[in-house]
Amino acid sequence: MELSLSIEMGVRYRELRLQFAGQPWVCDLYYFAIDDMVLSEGAGKDKARIVLRRLLDQWLTAVENIPDGGAVYLPYDFSDQYTGWLRCSRLGSCVDVCRGWAELEGWSFAPSDVGERLFQLTGFQSLGPTVQVSLKELVEAVQNMATRNG
Repeated sequence: MELSLSIEMGVRYRELRLQFAGQPWVCDLYYFAIDDMVLSEGAGKDKARIVLRRLLDQWLTAVENIPDGGAVYLPYDFSDQYTGWLRCSRLGSCVDVCRGWAELEGWSFAPSDVGERLFQLTGFQSLGPTVQVSLKELVEAVQNMATRNG
């Protein structure tokens, strides 16, 4: 499965990059740098990496616990007026993954502490194609991201 979330150097500054379904999406790291649930003695880039790792740990817990017939929502884009999410809907051993957004503002919760929003998100709007993968493949993709960003 082609799925990754990483911090990379952009043209002028570091950015969060989601790679999904053959397409990259560049997101701002601002809400990672100001996440007040994580205290860091290091520079902002170190804090952003710590927050990203905590976010990916939450992703992993969520995808490992998708109920059959249910869905989880994995946030990746935290913006002032919306958030970007991956909806992962499970049916048996298959998971449909779709990128989308919700009007839930990025400032209204911390990336390091998504909480129940992982399992219940109001107003999700899909954007683009749905990719079907095995549950095992999705779990492995998230585990690999967590390892690379650890």
